Amino acid sequence: MKHQWAREIAKFTGLSTQIVSGGPEQRGVQYRADASFFILNYELVLRDLSLIGEQLKPDLLILDEAQRIKNWRTKLASTVKLIPARYVFVLSGTPLENRLEDLYSLLQLVDARVLGPLWRCLLDFHVTDERGKVIGYRNLSELRRRIAPVLLRRDRSLVADQLPDRTEVTLDIAMDDKQQELHGSALIAAGQIAQLAKRRPLTPGESNRMLAALQQARMVCNAAGLVDKETVGSPKLDELARLLDELCLQSNRKAVVFSQWALMTEMVESLVRGMGLGCVRLHGGVPSNQRGELMERFRNDDSIQVFIFTDAGATGLNLQEATVLVNLDMPWNPAILDQRIARIHRLGQKHKVQIFILLAEDSYEQRVAQLVKGKRDLFDNVIEPDASEDVVGLSKKMLETLVDDLAGEAPADEAATVETAEPLVVPETEAEQPRPATVHVPTETGSDDEDSVRLAVAGIQTAFGARIERVLAKAGGLLVVVESWRDGDEEAAENLSAGGLPVAVIDRRTWRGLQRLGVASPLAETRTVFEAAAELAPVNPLHETAAQKLRSAQVLLEQQCTAGVMDLLASALLDKVAALAGADRAPPVNAAAVWLYADIVPRGLLEAEQVTLVLQAVLLSQSPCLPEPLLRQVAGDAERYFSTLV
Repeated sequence: MKHQWAREIAKFTGLSTQIVSGGPEQRGVQYRADASFFILNYELVLRDLSLIGEQLKPDLLILDEAQRIKNWRTKLASTVKLIPARYVFVLSGTPLENRLEDLYSLLQLVDARVLGPLWRCLLDFHVTDERGKVIGYRNLSELRRRIAPVLLRRDRSLVADQLPDRTEVTLDIAMDDKQQELHGSALIAAGQIAQLAKRRPLTPGESNRMLAALQQARMVCNAAGLVDKETVGSPKLDELARLLDELCLQSNRKAVVFSQWALMTEMVESLVRGMGLGCVRLHGGVPSNQRGELMERFRNDDSIQVFIFTDAGATGLNLQEATVLVNLDMPWNPAILDQRIARIHRLGQKHKVQIFILLAEDSYEQRVAQLVKGKRDLFDNVIEPDASEDVVGLSKKMLETLVDDLAGEAPADEAATVETAEPLVVPETEAEQPRPATVHVPTETGSDDEDSVRLAVAGIQTAFGARIERVLAKAGGLLVVVESWRDGDEEAAENLSAGGLPVAVIDRRTWRGLQRLGVASPLAETRTVFEAAAELAPVNPLHETAAQKLRSAQVLLEQQCTAGVMDLLASALLDKVAALAGADRAPPVNAAAVWLYADIVPRGLLEAEQVTLVLQAVLLSQSPCLPEPLLRQVAGDAERYFSTLV
């Protein structure tokens, strides 16, 4: 892509250009080259700010796709604004995407005096409630007046007569049974956390789990396989096949297919190739120096009829050769949808364009489609010079509206479980019921009275429920073995003993230790009068909790949202190990190392490599900032080991 830029600049200006890339030493030489224009990406600015200021000393700075610095809080935005330049051009099709601060950040680079300090800008143009939340925008006519001298806008309406017609069709696609199941589970999980949000502020972990649940709901709208990694195909893929058959195979047209999810584009590529159509696929992982080649193949090779995109690779590309665009999902931001459409419906397009938006029927995705309209209203009333509105009200932010909707869907009794449980999807009710058990009372009970034993065992079942592993009888008393010890167990045993038959309680770990003593054990002459039916014992709920946390971390990583990911991974691994150990909860992170080496390792529940993985995740979770590749590595290791931790 940068090489294409270089050719275009050289063609129209006749000036020499230098593309900056490579290692530090190589870049240092390139900055000293005798060239009129230097082309480099945003990431290099972070590394080479001093070289750019000392050696290049640019007179003119041009930022393309400048929405990369729309968030003034990021290190990239603050670094770019330190480049010394007499003149600055900021190019963006979406100077305002979500809020006024986006525009403020760009204007800081162009002319910081236009909007003044941030506090003044917020005071002049924001409407807030008594808690300081933004509920609307005011004085927009004054805002338009201030930015007019520095804003050059080429509106699509100015070139509408030069563009061919376009039609937009929204298709509602019914979800299959598996999608509905996963979609419902994700919304229930998000709804339970939303109930908490109505009563108190959410913790960072709770916010991350809610975001992950909502992302799962969106992903399931495309295909169940995006979440469970097993299910093949989906109704949206079936509809896409029908469209491509009609428009590409039968009509010989070229199409662009968009999805936010890289795995979905892989499914699309498999589908397209299976239909006998040629295709290319572009996503954020494709190096920038290879993107130009993909575009050239699509433009010039008649056998390549489908270009498959993710939004990460969707900016700055001109694909007027295509006349069909299929959106497999609805993005949060309407500006992203506009960017997708602008790939093919732009100057140079000579044919009528068809736009398809595929939405899952009766789904969270449809709700998102309804909520993005407010963002369009804000953009139009700030950027459009002919806009007349001076105040734009935001009844609620999108996430707050979704919280209200979700909280309304979650029953109060389900929401209450979130206070003490962390799973993204609460285990099914059946898993919480006492396990089926068998009472064995020998015919010859000796000094034990048969009726007394049966009555005592019934009381034990009521007191300890599903945690009972077995009840042993010896010398006129009963010993209860439970999975793990809890506060209150001793008091329960004392209450049961008041019935006339002494009852004592030990946990499974103590029982196994006593067994190792053989004939010297106090258990040597006991007999079992109650034993849980092992074949019917349910899976420890922590197994499901751990799997859900791992899935949540993976969803956040797929969205390039790294906050809280390592906390989820460490918690998932600890929950998994705790489930293997028969515990009902994992220890806190600060006690994990002692627990692993004092309890888990001596019992042989983990191999050395697995212990290392768990400890690595626990230690890394204490770091405030971790690189994304490291997070992905730990997530991949955790996923592989989950299949072996049985």
